[in-house]
Amino acid sequence: MDRENPRQAEGAASGTAPPPRPHGRRAIGVDVARAVALIGMIAVHVFPESDEAGGMSWAFGIFGGRAAALFALLAGVSISFVEKRSRGQLHGRNLAADRVALVVRGLIILLAGLLLGYLDTPIQTVIPYFGILFILVVPLYGRSSRVLLIATTCFAILGPVFLHAFGSSLPEQINPENDYTPVTAIMQPVPFVADMLLIGFYPTLLWMVYICVGMVIGRQVLTSRKVALALVGWGALLAISTWVLSKLLLGPAGGLERLVESTPDLTRTEVVEYVTYGNESFLMPDTTWWWQAAVSPYSNTSLHLLHNLGSVLAALGIALLVTRPGVKVFSPFAAIGAMTLTLYSAHCVVLAIEVLDEDRPMLSLWVQIISFMLFAMLWRSAMGKGPLESIISDASDWARERVRKGGTRPLKTTRTPERSREESSRAAISAASPGSSRNVALPVPMAGDLSHEPEGNRR
Repeated sequence: MDRENPRQAEGAASGTAPPPRPHGRRAIGVDVARAVALIGMIAVHVFPESDEAGGMSWAFGIFGGRAAALFALLAGVSISFVEKRSRGQLHGRNLAADRVALVVRGLIILLAGLLLGYLDTPIQTVIPYFGILFILVVPLYGRSSRVLLIATTCFAILGPVFLHAFGSSLPEQINPENDYTPVTAIMQPVPFVADMLLIGFYPTLLWMVYICVGMVIGRQVLTSRKVALALVGWGALLAISTWVLSKLLLGPAGGLERLVESTPDLTRTEVVEYVTYGNESFLMPDTTWWWQAAVSPYSNTSLHLLHNLGSVLAALGIALLVTRPGVKVFSPFAAIGAMTLTLYSAHCVVLAIEVLDEDRPMLSLWVQIISFMLFAMLWRSAMGKGPLESIISDASDWARERVRKGGTRPLKTTRTPERSREESSRAAISAASPGSSRNVALPVPMAGDLSHEPEGNRR
């Protein structure tokens, strides 16, 4: 039986993350899943919510709320990859350096998202919320998986409760339909913080569920078939069970009737639309706690969060399974997934300038997919990382190295009166002894001088 690693035991006891197990080849399925998330968001943006027959469109039915949730889950997976790069040295200055790098990354993403607000697109841009998510996750970075799962439970339960209880009383932006820009965020700080954290389209205090679970998943061996099957199985079970529970609560349990009775401002048809499509004004009604039984897109109830979580877990598992053989046919999708921030920003530009026909959503979708795929493959082969991804990576790496190097400077030795008298005595003895011109007094090593010892020799 293998002996327990002392550092792993220490991490489990202190609530910090143990050294992740190394694995060989990169899991291309993560990039492919990220590409699916981007394509899903594009589909939601270009297709209407309802089809010609009056039912829910395929794009909204499959990707509504789930594509962005998959993005958030994969953001957590990417954060865990940063943990793995530290090779188990997540303590002291290394931990502080990684956390500072996360803050820098979050601030740049937030700024990029706010700058997209000037485009005046017809969509709610998700990028600023992701910047906030990277900042919120800093205290949890490096923590054990148990701590992350406890945090997930708290966010999934308390987040929707706070949203239902206090959401309607929080201040809103002057023009709620507009995206925030750097100027409006500064001029309206309280509504901006309230939107980003709780009452916005992607409330980060609730969406931390996806980030935390993604970090736990990223610590696993994602090239393992067993891990991929577990994600598919448990994800599907969670998604189906929450959907069935919602139907039972709103149907046989009488939830729908309670909603109609307690919300006189809405007709029965409108109530049914709310629990099916969600509310276009971001917030679900708060007339009764029965609204928490909904799993409609963007309803942000506990059941909805768990349903989305199960769906995206299964989606990630499927992506990991189908890409395990490493078939090159997935390379174009992996190229898209490697630069989603750049391509999502390009998608916002396409929507803003209205270069594609809105009445032909399928054509618009395929034009963007093919264009982004060609650009991503060419750019990746010539330059590597995407343009925006390179800026963020370089800035966060610079911040990380600045913090790490700050702890490697030689320590200054304090000259105490006793040490000064000792050195003076030695100098006098040396000067009085024969051949003093050839004798050089060697300094006695102090505790601070151990910092000059090679790293490999220190314990």
